[in-house]
Amino acid sequence: MSTDDTSKRLDGLERTLTDEVAVDLMLLADLHDREPTAEVIAAVRAGPVQDQFGLVLKSDPGLAALEALWLAADALPEPMTAAALDELAAGYADVYLRHTYRAAPTESVWLTDDGLERQDPMLQVRAFYRRHNLRVSDWANRPDDHLVLQLRFLAHLFRPGGETPPALEAAAQFMDEHILRWIRNHAIRLVQAGAPDWYVALSLLTTSYLEELREHLETITGMARVIPEAKTGKEEQALDDVERPFVPGVAPSW
Repeated sequence: MSTDDTSKRLDGLERTLTDEVAVDLMLLADLHDREPTAEVIAAVRAGPVQDQFGLVLKSDPGLAALEALWLAADALPEPMTAAALDELAAGYADVYLRHTYRAAPTESVWLTDDGLERQDPMLQVRAFYRRHNLRVSDWANRPDDHLVLQLRFLAHLFRPGGETPPALEAAAQFMDEHILRWIRNHAIRLVQAGAPDWYVALSLLTTSYLEELREHLETITGMARVIPEAKTGKEEQALDDVERPFVPGVAPSW
């Protein structure tokens, strides 16, 4: 399907949806970018969490993830205390910086045999960015294949600006080749490792959102989801060779 064909189909509700999805993806990126503030916790606690998103999640995993995020917020002190905020900051560092739970927020770690950062998957992501005239300015601090940057890139594809139509075919391809290949593993690892509830719920919500978004893209563009064969035994082991605790919204329903 050509860009012109897709643009013709993006009228009314569908065009509004792409604008809302771009905002949703930036919101998810921001939530992964830093520890939550007292204002963020208050907004989630006020609920319903779904009202914060333009795309209505309907799957069982999505609904469970929304509830899990609300429960994580509701369990925190009201009003928020300095100690609670410090604990959330420490949890953020454990998940995203110190890798305490072995759930790296970067693609290369999941899709290479040695589980190292800044490998070929990162270069492939970088090449995808460059095809859309984008580059990461501080890749030494946060590599191109980091979760936050991938979400921001997808947001750009949904709403690049001006009169340019959203690049939805590119978004579908990028999701199939990159973020959807590892984000579910990231969520499962956090569940298994007993990471803080807020970050577990956020990862589950991000995974569910992207899964449902990809289904919408198939309807709009006609591009069926392509699931590449796992390149490494490491990638397959993350899903199939470990004992998983029961968590609503995590396999087998995915």
